[in-house]
Amino acid sequence: MSQMSNNKAGLTQMKLSSHILFNTIFACILLAVAGSVRAQQVTGELGSPSATTTIDGKQLPPPDPKFGGVIKEKASESKAWWPPRVVPPKGAPNVLLIMTDDVGFGAPGTFGGVVPTPAMDRIAKIGLRYTNFYSTALCSPSRAALITGRNHHVAGFGVVGEAATGFPGYDSVIRKENGTIGTILRDNGYATSWFGKDHNTPFYQATQAGPFDQWPNGMGFEYFYGFVGGDTSQWQPMLYRNTTQIYPCEGKPGWNLTTAMADEAIQYMKELKEVAPGKPFLVYYVPGGTHAPHHPTPEWIKKISDMHLFDGGWNKLRDTIFANQKRLGIMPANAQLTPWPKDLPEWDSLSFDEKKLFIKQADVYGAYLAYTDYEIGRVIQAVQDMGELDNTLIIYISGDNGASSEGMINGTPNEFTTFNGVPVPVKDQFLWYEFWGSERTFPHFAAPWSWALDAPFKWMKQVASHYGGTAQGVAMSWPCHIKDAGGIRRQFHHLIDIAPTILEATRIPLPDTLNGIKQRPMDGVSMAYTWDRANANAPSRHTTQYFEMLGNRAIYHDGWIAATTPANLPWELSTATPPDVITGYKWELYNVGDLQTGDPTENNDLAAKMPDKLKEMQDIFYAEAKKFDVLPLDNSTLARWNTPRPNLTAGRRVFTYSGVLTGVPDSGAPNILNKSYTITAEVTIPEGGAEGMIVTEGGRFGGYGLFLSKGEFGFGRGKVVFLYNFLDLKRTTWEGPELGAGKHTIVFDYKPDGPGLGKGGTGVLSVDGKEVAKNSMEHSTPITFPEDETFDIGSDTRTGVAMLEYRYDVPFKFTGTINKLTFKLGEEKLTAEEREKLHKALAQARDEL
Repeated sequence: MSQMSNNKAGLTQMKLSSHILFNTIFACILLAVAGSVRAQQVTGELGSPSATTTIDGKQLPPPDPKFGGVIKEKASESKAWWPPRVVPPKGAPNVLLIMTDDVGFGAPGTFGGVVPTPAMDRIAKIGLRYTNFYSTALCSPSRAALITGRNHHVAGFGVVGEAATGFPGYDSVIRKENGTIGTILRDNGYATSWFGKDHNTPFYQATQAGPFDQWPNGMGFEYFYGFVGGDTSQWQPMLYRNTTQIYPCEGKPGWNLTTAMADEAIQYMKELKEVAPGKPFLVYYVPGGTHAPHHPTPEWIKKISDMHLFDGGWNKLRDTIFANQKRLGIMPANAQLTPWPKDLPEWDSLSFDEKKLFIKQADVYGAYLAYTDYEIGRVIQAVQDMGELDNTLIIYISGDNGASSEGMINGTPNEFTTFNGVPVPVKDQFLWYEFWGSERTFPHFAAPWSWALDAPFKWMKQVASHYGGTAQGVAMSWPCHIKDAGGIRRQFHHLIDIAPTILEATRIPLPDTLNGIKQRPMDGVSMAYTWDRANANAPSRHTTQYFEMLGNRAIYHDGWIAATTPANLPWELSTATPPDVITGYKWELYNVGDLQTGDPTENNDLAAKMPDKLKEMQDIFYAEAKKFDVLPLDNSTLARWNTPRPNLTAGRRVFTYSGVLTGVPDSGAPNILNKSYTITAEVTIPEGGAEGMIVTEGGRFGGYGLFLSKGEFGFGRGKVVFLYNFLDLKRTTWEGPELGAGKHTIVFDYKPDGPGLGKGGTGVLSVDGKEVAKNSMEHSTPITFPEDETFDIGSDTRTGVAMLEYRYDVPFKFTGTINKLTFKLGEEKLTAEEREKLHKALAQARDEL
């Protein structure tokens, strides 16, 4: 009897499996049939309330349809007619477009790394891995190329927005002729959304004043939940919902954006599919991981630390990654591991303390990568739980450029020390060792880890001339359409190929005009031809691609690449005069295309042996440079960062405020750096006294604040304090008396010791016309306060500038009244050359800190 029951159960299971298999095959057939139909598709009777239609997509938004009813004098004699709703073609897939940040080619386990990335493994196993795919070498340029399908200079991002200059290829403005994939899909009936990093809004437009046409909502993404800028704390992020700043972390210890963002995306997709099941989505999912700050949860740090993945050091790690890549077929058998550079230390040359610190840095980085992939996995699982996996094109791009060396040679507990040219010695970093990765740090690892994680290539982020800066692993799946499960594709492709791939998958054309603006053709080619198993080894359809960033450049053409040798080291903020951008660079030449005899890792330089071929490739580069707005070439660094550009504060010396104002980005705030300034606060104190923040910019990792102290155990409340936080390395304070009820005038006047970046100076605090404190500080912040903090009046958002003395909890609202607040700024008189020299002097002042 038991045997018969087992046989019955087995037969039932076989029937069920057959039924599921039949349904899956039938669904794939239906999708294939729907995919072959490109003519206009109408459902219901045109003019009825339920009618829908596809559009030819040549003009977006589409023109209003002609009224098809009848209008007489009486409604009873007339016929109503509703315009049909615009919908995508039948069978058009959902699109989940994922890209992580600053992840080296050899970092994820999916591409040979030691850090487990099971979510990416999952997409690779049911789809394809692309091992010959490239970015632009920096964040916002890569993202502009991704969402527009145009080369990054054409899209206005020849460099990151922070270093924008007034040339078409470099002004950080995505021109309207370059409509985004969000706009195109939205106007064809998709629900479009963007979660995570927005590094494509010009900084001078990133305030409450807008304009908002270059924010995600203005670029075709109907819903935005994320941050604007290069990075943000994952513990206390500068976070927006659409264009409104929000603070969901307040009062929630342990809250982390990496998890919250996945929750938000899952809820968004769930609501969409429950309200409008037939409406496909484009979800652009771009978390902050693994760009600094490396902010995983303690559980993930412990999990990865216990695996001891990095204990052998960066040289051994690189060998391990390369061996894994050979084993997995990521690298062909003939590939060679490029040599370790002489400018970076060998692991065996380090002291015990150096090794201990650097392992900790790498463990936290690895935890952040694993944590980020885990949360991505939750989003992917939600797609499956909604029954949408079979009809969702998932593109998972590992990184927008190579691993980052922006922690300098020894790493840093606070990334903004790097941006201000201030290295933190190893011994001093141990002050943060136990808290590495927590909200007390804004950490970045040592530069040699980035070279190792870009294995098997040379160089890293910022360096567009070599694959270490531009190679990205990609996994792509779409069941029923990509049937070579687990396959590897080696065709050459680039970020500009993603948008054309999405358009082909959705059967939506690139419009001729968008909002009346004639559209520029996309520069990329669709990758869909690689999906068929029969085309696994087909020649690449992307045959030519230029690369350029900060003067480093390269040209790929038909399996060959010519590249300049970088003149500066990306982990050093060099202020040496750069070489002539045209004649001052050595060129290299590699045959990367032939998988059997070629050189896919750019290891064997053929420039000396093949000068004619090199000249041919150089000529192709300059022809492409003229075509795609790459000119004029510019290899300056700090001068470029500080170049005048449009902003809301240009030319203003006096700023006046009243009441409460929070969340103003740096671009909209009075800039007190490298100049004299006077802050005058006219306040009214109620009976019983007051406390709280009057005005602040920055936070835990650098900035200033003028406030009335909170006091301890009822003592000291209401004292006037001005605090200057120099990069979380030293805090200087000025203290005045407690303020009684009534009106008071508080003045803080600061004068630097002389012209120059980061000069010290003397500050005087006065209350009601009487000097109450005078103090000096050795250094001031030379370049920038933390970009993910804001200028706040009457409250302090995100993190506080005080640490131990005068510590308070945000938002630390001012409990008096701010009648008037005035900033008066002195003039900064520095040439670009003086900036460079002074920055160099500051960067070398390690022993003075």
